[in-house]
Amino acid sequence: MNYELKSVSEKEFNSYHHHLEQATILQSYQWGEIKNSWESLPFGFYANKQLIGTVLILKKKLPLQRSFFYIPKGPILSFDKETINGFTKQLKIIAKQHHAVFVRMDPPVLRKVFFYGEEEQASILNEDKVQLLIAAGFEQEPLTLDLHATIQPRFQAVVNCEDYQLSCLSKKGRQGVQTAKKRGVVIEKQGIEKIGIFAELMKKTEQRKGISLRNEDYFRKLLAVYPNAFLMLGKIHPGKRKDEVERQLSEVKATLDQLDSNQKKKKNKLLETSASLTKELQQLTKDIAAHGEQEQYISGTLTVPYGDTCELLYAGMDETFKHYMPAYLTWFESISQSGKMGYKLCNLGGIDGHLNDGLIQFKKNFQPSIYEYSGEFNLRTSNWLLYKLVKKAYMLKMKI
Repeated sequence: MNYELKSVSEKEFNSYHHHLEQATILQSYQWGEIKNSWESLPFGFYANKQLIGTVLILKKKLPLQRSFFYIPKGPILSFDKETINGFTKQLKIIAKQHHAVFVRMDPPVLRKVFFYGEEEQASILNEDKVQLLIAAGFEQEPLTLDLHATIQPRFQAVVNCEDYQLSCLSKKGRQGVQTAKKRGVVIEKQGIEKIGIFAELMKKTEQRKGISLRNEDYFRKLLAVYPNAFLMLGKIHPGKRKDEVERQLSEVKATLDQLDSNQKKKKNKLLETSASLTKELQQLTKDIAAHGEQEQYISGTLTVPYGDTCELLYAGMDETFKHYMPAYLTWFESISQSGKMGYKLCNLGGIDGHLNDGLIQFKKNFQPSIYEYSGEFNLRTSNWLLYKLVKKAYMLKMKI
């Protein structure tokens, strides 16, 4: 079999890649436009001049005219011995042409799939594919549980979003969604015209968590490059909600005044409702005094569909209004919308492999499957000394 890796046009790349089950946004042709701090190298993989796979390589320049190759969630091809060996040989040729010291690859090879709390019963998958890569010359990195020890998270929370209903959530998740609705949170599906609002919510999230995420230009580019990408924004109108609560409270009190003395069960229920409404009215009065009574956006997500999956890439919330529970409703509507658009899966993003961090504590409410991938693999394409020096420097940078 005569194998070849060669540059392809966006049309040819997407015609093969987009509808494959393995396809992910990180291996889309357009991802090279998003990661503009890297040089994008999209290739088609051919066997006897027939296109049988694709790979998006990201190239980072190094000193002394050297470079480093990274393949996120790729390549997209058949994982059999002959194909992997042919691909590896061609990859080495391309790497040497670009003076790449080594290639780091994060292939779409699952190691385990399980529900939260059932990881001990999960079987190890695709060990044969891992061994094929090792036999072809790749070196597998240790299977770390640390969320930040790899370029892409090794553990991800993924929901089947086909016909996703409120009943699909945990009890706490359902309560969160219902509370948000009850307290007047309204959800809007929006596009690039509201990107400034979303960016402001992300800034507030950065300040709350003490981390650095992305800026408005980056979010704008995502929505521009991927035409099906969408924002889901949660908003409140404290003034209108206050009027509604006062109306409901007045009705409850009027009904209580008309009850007969023997209607104890109904009276107790109405007293509970009155207490709940009174508490909400007190909170609304505080919110209006501090932030005004006009409409305000308090939560948002940015989701990018690709292949058969919607990637919920970013989520932000104004912590000032967390008592409205907006994140539950915003995420639920994002997942539900993904299913309505015809997508099979919604990826809620990375989690720590110890399964005890804040991310999983929130995301588990949406009852996701946990996808554990086989991690990162390195292919040396230079002499051993240079490879070890550059790899050590790279790992140090990752830790920092």
